Amino acid sequence: MASLFLFSRILLDFGSLLVFWVLASLYSVRIAIAGTFVFILSDGLHRYLGKRTFPRLWIISNTLAIVFGVIDLISITPFMIRYEGVLTNLIIALSFAVGAFGATTPIQELVEEQQGFPFPPERQEIRAYFKSLTLVWALYFAAKAILYFWLLTYFPLPRALMLRSVIGTVSLGVMIGISLQGRRIFLLCQRAGFFLPRYSTEPQA
Repeated sequence: MASLFLFSRILLDFGSLLVFWVLASLYSVRIAIAGTFVFILSDGLHRYLGKRTFPRLWIISNTLAIVFGVIDLISITPFMIRYEGVLTNLIIALSFAVGAFGATTPIQELVEEQQGFPFPPERQEIRAYFKSLTLVWALYFAAKAILYFWLLTYFPLPRALMLRSVIGTVSLGVMIGISLQGRRIFLLCQRAGFFLPRYSTEPQA
């Protein structure tokens, strides 16, 4: 149940972008924009009324969706749809990379919110693990941006968008599924000699 809850929270944090990609591939850009705005408003209102937090991932993904949507709405012909996926993944990759070196990584924020309490500050091995996992997510989004650009270069736009939708959805699901096994991966890494506790060498008073 905890893994299912965390999975749903991650999907909601990326919900606006997922809604945009799916609706754009099935219908039109303007329908995708309208559906995305409705999703953001409803999810934001639900979080506010439920006194829930607005994580960095939620703010970043929804800001990107709004910015790209506004640009397309004021354009005679929507043009951001072509490179929206590339730019979105690059910005999210940069956000993850920067967030990995903050006091608390975005992924650690999600886990702590799900469990209801923060990890002890002395557990530096947990902090190091979440930092590494966040950097893996940054590399994933950077690689996806490169792949999307390659698809746009060598395929017609409709086929490139279709492939982008399928690859993006499947790969994101795989990444989330792997991340949900975080505790098992952490223990396996410790068995391999990584992320071991650091004990103080100072003499006790």
